[in-house]
Amino acid sequence: MYNLTPQVQVPDDMLRPLSEALGLGRFTAHVEAAELLLPRLVLHERVRDIALPSSAVRVDGAAVTLAVTPRRDPLLFLDVDLADDADGAEAIAETLYATWQNRSATRVEGVPLTEWLDGRLRTYGFPDRPADQPPLEFGRNVHQSVFPGAALARGLLAEHVPGDAVGQDVVTIVLRGTLDSDTGATLGIRRPATLNNAGQTMVAHGRGVSLIVGYAPPVENAFGLAAAGILTAVAAVHRIRRQAFEALELDRAAAVETTDDARALVAQLSRRLNDLQLDLSFSVEVYADTILIPELLVESFHSSLRDVSSLADALANTSRIVERVNAVLATRRVDLETAAQQYAEDRDRVLAAVIAVGSLIALPPALLLAYFGVNSSDVDPSRSILDLHHYGVAYAIAWLPFLLLIAVGLIARRRISLRLSDPDDGAPERRTLRPRLGRSRRRGRDEIR
Repeated sequence: MYNLTPQVQVPDDMLRPLSEALGLGRFTAHVEAAELLLPRLVLHERVRDIALPSSAVRVDGAAVTLAVTPRRDPLLFLDVDLADDADGAEAIAETLYATWQNRSATRVEGVPLTEWLDGRLRTYGFPDRPADQPPLEFGRNVHQSVFPGAALARGLLAEHVPGDAVGQDVVTIVLRGTLDSDTGATLGIRRPATLNNAGQTMVAHGRGVSLIVGYAPPVENAFGLAAAGILTAVAAVHRIRRQAFEALELDRAAAVETTDDARALVAQLSRRLNDLQLDLSFSVEVYADTILIPELLVESFHSSLRDVSSLADALANTSRIVERVNAVLATRRVDLETAAQQYAEDRDRVLAAVIAVGSLIALPPALLLAYFGVNSSDVDPSRSILDLHHYGVAYAIAWLPFLLLIAVGLIARRRISLRLSDPDDGAPERRTLRPRLGRSRRRGRDEIR
């Protein structure tokens, strides 16, 4: 099972339950009930012309199954039948190592496997992929399940080891032949007690390989589906952390000079945060829970594999990383709200000043025009209204109240500044504000001067 990149936008009406490709027996009802949360089938084909990397053993064919998660992450199931002469621990380990480290060398019908999948997607018409969309590529995560044939299965079940140790063949297969199998230690290999019955069944697994012996095909496929969920969750954790770092880099490198720039940045960060939270919920948390397939065997295997992959710790750490992105976004929102509030206050202040100045300019001439327009003996039609010697009293009566109002306002402003800058030394709570109020006193003096 391989995770692929990038995401594939497949229409919902073209997806099918994964049970159509995997024989799940009694587990089918659980899978179909939770199909909106589990990977769903895109294509399933049996191929004969398949070539694994050169160091792998010969195969007689394979079933290629492509599925997508609810977040449209592609997941590849490659069910390979080894040749009869390759039923040995060393041969299986070499094949596991080759298809793990050199997976891109796998070819179907003479072309790389991912290129063949791209062609099949275009053939089936889901989706109608744009020409400039990146092709499918192998991701960094893989989980391999081994179901030994009869001879090897009997040998594994008959092998007796003391205590918690595991047999040589188990170590060779689960660790892909990368460590000495004659150590007598567990080497981090897990053997869930519920799934291991002496002489009948055995399950041993590490982070990337599961060895399953003695179970019926539906149970084996259910184990594979549980492993695919863990694989998808781990791949999503890597992607979420990378995208969270990209969001922080976007915030750090953004040149915000206007409120429009800040608003655009907040909108972009909000979209990224929403995607991160959805990925965290529907690509990690949903697969960290064993309730998707509520069967004791599957739950035991899922729990053991989740523990060995440290998915719980990774989920907790990733959640904290997403919270940090949310904190950065909250700070940007506060900055934007502060800037918008400052803008509104400046705008209202300018508008109030314009209205005040307009009123100050308009009212005295209006009073004077009303005075000169009356039919009174105090108005001499033979004299100009600009004759200040004759009409000085009228001008003084019209302008003096507004000049007095300006003077009173300036005095009141000065008294307020002085009151704020002269705290009571006897009040402890005011004494703590003295440095800031001292600066206010200097500002007040500058303004008065």
